[in-house]
Amino acid sequence: MRTLTRSAIIAFGLGLAVAVVPGAGHAQTGKWVATITQLTNGGGAADLTVEPRNDKQSRVKITFRNTRRDMQLAWDIVVGSCRDEGAPIAAQAAFTQVQTQLDGGGSATANLPKLESGKKYYVRVFNPKSVPTDSNAYGCANLSEKES
Repeated sequence: MRTLTRSAIIAFGLGLAVAVVPGAGHAQTGKWVATITQLTNGGGAADLTVEPRNDKQSRVKITFRNTRRDMQLAWDIVVGSCRDEGAPIAAQAAFTQVQTQLDGGGSATANLPKLESGKKYYVRVFNPKSVPTDSNAYGCANLSEKES
């Protein structure tokens, strides 16, 4: 029977510790998602997807469903978590407003700064005629980063 040296045991133990580190081996995809399950003032819901466009930008799509028809909606992506009153990641003009259709659906896309892995972001929807704040938003949802 072979005996292990103390250094071999330590090396083996360290190998195990590295192997069970949470998140080890999971690469980030640059993709993010969020769903606002219920919008106040108009009902309906919103889904947001973020996909990498290049090294500096992401392509963002927001889709509304089952809202009031012919409704004007504004939205933005903000640093932090819902109710943090964080700062938007870009100027309001970068976030294309949405005019809902007769079926209560509508969507918009925008090229925005790339979201940083490990940071927190949220999407909020609001009346385009008001200054956006978390307290007057129709809805808010935290973004989740997808792992590969």
